[in-house]
Amino acid sequence: MKYFGKLESYIVALIAITLFNTFLGEQFASTTLVSILIAFTVTYKGFLVIDHFMELKEANKNLRFLMRLYFILFPSLIIISAFY
Repeated sequence: MKYFGKLESYIVALIAITLFNTFLGEQFASTTLVSILIAFTVTYKGFLVIDHFMELKEANKNLRFLMRLYFILFPSLIIISAFY
């Protein structure tokens, strides 16, 4: 049996979060609440990808800041658009 490492556990977490978002979109009628929850999970998933799959955890702080800003700015726009 192959060793189940850290990256594999992150992949499983990303898949589980994606399936959770799909479940939320299918089951709940409140679009505002679902949009906010999905925006938060997109932010979390973005941070996981930036830190572990793009390996920017130890990279230049400015580059990492800009990538994190991207995953903060666009989900924030999703939240704002949910109220209009």
